[in-house]
Amino acid sequence: MSANPQALIAAYKAFGLEGGEDFSEVRARFRALVKQVHPDTTDQTPQTIAKLQKLLKAYEVLRIYAPRRHDLEITPEEARKGGLRTIKIADRDAMVRLPVAVKTGAILTPIGDPNWRVYVHVRDKMVDADLSAGEAERKSREERAQKFAEQAARDEAEETAGLLRSFYEAFVKKSPAARLVSWARRGAA
Repeated sequence: MSANPQALIAAYKAFGLEGGEDFSEVRARFRALVKQVHPDTTDQTPQTIAKLQKLLKAYEVLRIYAPRRHDLEITPEEARKGGLRTIKIADRDAMVRLPVAVKTGAILTPIGDPNWRVYVHVRDKMVDADLSAGEAERKSREERAQKFAEQAARDEAEETAGLLRSFYEAFVKKSPAARLVSWARRGAA
């Protein structure tokens, strides 16, 4: 099922788009433009009604034929090797052929589904961990790091206190005469 190329170009021009934009951009532009000519927000003149009808027809064409966008995040190892990849698009599985040494920004089409565009993002999760983490994840990491640092400080303080406590018990708490007696008893045994 394919559309007339002139009809697609005319539909994109109705929204002031160049052509080839994905459906999410079309939908956003449609919503912005329809607010300007909708009968609930403007006077019903023949020009506004004609413009509204033109926008609705163009939207119907692009709703069917405009490409959809899907973002695919892969590791550098997967990008280097290439191959086939199964992805989940709109509650169904689709296959994408990754070329060898694919780079970020590559746009692929799933096998047998020309209405979708797969935008490739190559990210090393170990290096770019903060790029994919949301604000809540970042705060959680900071809190865990803070708790870990506090626990390490407490452990070090307890260890130091234990050494000081044993020094105090052995040398400061006892009088010199008591230390001499315990030394003599240990030597005699």
